[in-house]
Amino acid sequence: MGSAILNSLIGENLEMFFYEPDEERASKINAIRVSSIEEGLSKADIAFLCIKPQVFRSLHYIELQKPCIIISIMAGVTVAHLQRKFECASIVRTMPNIALIAKKGTVAIATDGVEESVLKTVEQLFSKCACTVRVSESQMDAVTGLSGSGPAFVFQFIEALMMGGVKMGLSHETSMRLALSTVAGAAEMLQKSKSSPDDLTADVCSPGGTTIAGIQELEEKAFRGIVMAAVETAAKRSAELGK
Repeated sequence: MGSAILNSLIGENLEMFFYEPDEERASKINAIRVSSIEEGLSKADIAFLCIKPQVFRSLHYIELQKPCIIISIMAGVTVAHLQRKFECASIVRTMPNIALIAKKGTVAIATDGVEESVLKTVEQLFSKCACTVRVSESQMDAVTGLSGSGPAFVFQFIEALMMGGVKMGLSHETSMRLALSTVAGAAEMLQKSKSSPDDLTADVCSPGGTTIAGIQELEEKAFRGIVMAAVETAAKRSAELGK
């Protein structure tokens, strides 16, 4: 995720530093490498904290040499926890998703106690690779369960569509092309339409037709309930990681 953010900012006339302990990963990043998180924070005006919550817990208190905006992408780690580690910093908690890599990401930004000028700076930085939404910090675990973990749920759905096509006699290649195009087209149609998902579903379901037969199967297998439960479980795990 950190590499995706960094790569989206290359070419923006910014001096960029990064810390990456893994030699192989570091060799693929086109920016100035620093030897530690502390060194990076000492140089930065804006720092993206792209580490696992487990790694964050191992960090000691860091005394910053100058004011800095710290943008955290960590699941579950609250602004209050971040403030205990850093001084002289404007802390902004965010939750991006992996679609940043394709520059089609979604980023939620917690607004509690953050100055408008700082929020606009963060939005501008993420605008190169994502759309942004503003939420309260209390909603961040829900965001993590939905848009943070959501791409993996969508990947699983696409895989299931593809395998359904293969089961019915299509080649893997043809089935995957159809599945990808179908999901992308449906998402684009919903985004541009003023109709609800239910309304658009009804438009596809002709009486006694193929789609309503498939929808009945999804309903009998509790498809929507399973997806809702997946989002809920991921959100609860996000809350656990912050403890």
